[in-house]
Amino acid sequence: MMTGQELVAFARSKLGTPYVYGMKGTVMTQANFNYLQGQYGKKCVWDSDEKKVGKVCVDCSGLISWATGVVLGSGQLFDMAVKKELISTIKQAPVGALVWMKGHVGIYTGVKNGVPYYIAADGSAYGVREVPLSKNKFTHWLLMDYINYVERDDEMVTREKIIVNGKECEVDMIRKDGYVFVKARDLAQAPGVAVTAKGKVPVIEMK
Repeated sequence: MMTGQELVAFARSKLGTPYVYGMKGTVMTQANFNYLQGQYGKKCVWDSDEKKVGKVCVDCSGLISWATGVVLGSGQLFDMAVKKELISTIKQAPVGALVWMKGHVGIYTGVKNGVPYYIAADGSAYGVREVPLSKNKFTHWLLMDYINYVERDDEMVTREKIIVNGKECEVDMIRKDGYVFVKARDLAQAPGVAVTAKGKVPVIEMK
């Protein structure tokens, strides 16, 4: 069974692959192009996509099918997901979760500098790319029963409450390698706590 990390690694190995609606990771022939445009129309298969004949091409759900060997469209992925959560909770998702909106799907690749990212075959203008989640309008994240979401060395960041000196405050909880870390700068928001620095070393003092 493919892990979420392996799904992300596979997708990253395909960055730059051209997008053509209906392609699943094979070389597009002229016959493929003619059929797909006739089947789905020019709004889905652009005239300019004909320039991609002779190249390996893929669409959004095709990228996931290419990796896993399970051929499902974006709507089928949503219907078959074993977990569906609103995109607002994406920082709670494991690496390799699918990010979904009606008609489109991608792969969550984790948080970089506090910003969630995804990889997707993002349309004819872009091909396969990895960009911040804010570049699209995904509504949900999904977990599939044929992907193993093992959290190995990847970190997960969640926004949670802690109690400091009897006062409740919200901090980023960083979970990595079986440990839980709290950002020192977040503690500065806790009542009665001051966070300064000595060089690169955080200094936490009670006021």
